[in-house]
Amino acid sequence: MTNFNWHVYDRDWMGYPPRKQADILINTLELYGDPVALAWYPDETLPPNLTEHIYDGPLRLMHCQFMMRSRYRLETYVLDGTKSRPELGKAPVCNGDGYVGLAPIIENTEHGAWNSMVNPRLGQPATPRIYGTKTASIRNLSNDYTIIPNVYRYLAIAPLSDCPFDPDIVVLFGNPKQMMYASRALQWYSGITPKSRTGPGTCSSSWAEAYMTGEPRYTLGCFGVFSVMAMNPNHVALSIPSEMLPQMVNVLEQWVD
Repeated sequence: MTNFNWHVYDRDWMGYPPRKQADILINTLELYGDPVALAWYPDETLPPNLTEHIYDGPLRLMHCQFMMRSRYRLETYVLDGTKSRPELGKAPVCNGDGYVGLAPIIENTEHGAWNSMVNPRLGQPATPRIYGTKTASIRNLSNDYTIIPNVYRYLAIAPLSDCPFDPDIVVLFGNPKQMMYASRALQWYSGITPKSRTGPGTCSSSWAEAYMTGEPRYTLGCFGVFSVMAMNPNHVALSIPSEMLPQMVNVLEQWVD
């Protein structure tokens, strides 16, 4: 397919390409670090210009940890399934890569028990988990978690200011005041109020839910983002469908002027 014209599918950003979006977001909201761009690709759909970013290095991290490297170190990654993920039992591993469709959900998650107790077969001490009972676990899992189907091979992660792909979702990290202004800019013409869930994993309730619903989502966080991901405990995450960004940053520009 050497003559295949991938540029046919390039997005029209209405005068606000990703780099310009990032400049406006960082300067008007006074963000610390870059907005993080995410895009999902089934097998055979990854544009050739992204193949150089397929990660095959020594790091073994969860996708949210790679997101923080993009935010602060301005690095770009294309994660290929579970190849970059830590081995279960050797490093902190949660279901986050499964919630974003990059990997299968950890076996037997669906009955909720292993989120409320330790599997006796593992030979580990009985300790509390993230729910007090398996009933609470299955209720939350069934009613409040968003799980992207495991039909994607690649998850692309990049700083919005230097993003080599068209994002599906852009994630902002900041304090409540910064995210309030971001939310109000989203509302200015649309009237859409970003909704929140706290309790499920942040990946599930913020960027996965924004991706699946097409609506902005924020969350106060989860155990993982304040430990494994090392998010500032005074920050929240706001995920925005990328098609909303041009109008949003236009509003922020107007407010500055």
